[in-house]
Amino acid sequence: MGAPAGRRLRSAATRTGRERVIEPGLPLELERLLVDVVADGFVLYCCGPIAAPHALVASYQWQDFVDLVTIRSFEHITTARVPVPPHGRVDVFAPDAVVWAYEGPPRWALRALLDLVPPQHPGAPTFAYPAPPSLHIPRTEQRPMTIRFPPPGQAGMRAVRLADRDGTGPIRHATHAG
Repeated sequence: MGAPAGRRLRSAATRTGRERVIEPGLPLELERLLVDVVADGFVLYCCGPIAAPHALVASYQWQDFVDLVTIRSFEHITTARVPVPPHGRVDVFAPDAVVWAYEGPPRWALRALLDLVPPQHPGAPTFAYPAPPSLHIPRTEQRPMTIRFPPPGQAGMRAVRLADRDGTGPIRHATHAG
């Protein structure tokens, strides 16, 4: 995935027989934050072989925006909110514009996205500017692709969680981006 050897996407520890074998893998803090992203109802895309992906992308579709997580290494993650163009769809692997983006260490980038106010909030970002290059996954690195949709009851959890936290009331969302 563009990360140093041993930085594969899998749990930090596995069990074989009676002994506990610790293997280098996904850092525990990153694993917890990714679990939070999944719990929010993001669609997950594994680009490349599951055992050694080129990139991981997660998307959450609002009515007029898509929230994105793009991971090409475990040391640097890009998160963003992408406006849906009129009469169009967002390419989650090559968005043209963003209204908000954060690039940096996983802890801060994922936390910033998880805490980003919903698009309908008066303080939500609205000014579009060119998407950072780190959001672009070349087509040659997208295949093979594994897609994981959230369970039906979990698809809108991000909107519900943020509305409850901010007291903004009901928020309209969709279930998929792509």
